[in-house]
Amino acid sequence: MKISRKLVLSFVLVFVIAYVSFGVWIAHDTKIILEEAMQGNADTGYMNSSAYKSINPDERGMTADNFKYEGSLHDIGFVLPLHFFFVSKVYVTQEYVTDNLAFREPVNLSVRLKSGKWYAVKVSIKP
Repeated sequence: MKISRKLVLSFVLVFVIAYVSFGVWIAHDTKIILEEAMQGNADTGYMNSSAYKSINPDERGMTADNFKYEGSLHDIGFVLPLHFFFVSKVYVTQEYVTDNLAFREPVNLSVRLKSGKWYAVKVSIKP
């Protein structure tokens, strides 16, 4: 049985489009995860409590008692998701700068697809 070159190229093209589409979806939800954790929203459908505690500056003991998140001061860099469609390892850098708090740190997240959203199950931050 001979498989045509066009058929093989079509399968490769469909795979690449699907892979890139999943990557864009993961990058979008990763930004939501980081923003929600920085805001102090522990009860979202985007992360477990361990992931929240690993990202949130208050939980990490980095802030004064009067910390209030300001989205305009939070810069999330390029999100690089390496995935096998339903699980992913994500590499990203986040930066937050105020008068009282400033950091730039690489963040590694392990995420999985849960109820139509990417859900952070493990976070590692190297300050």
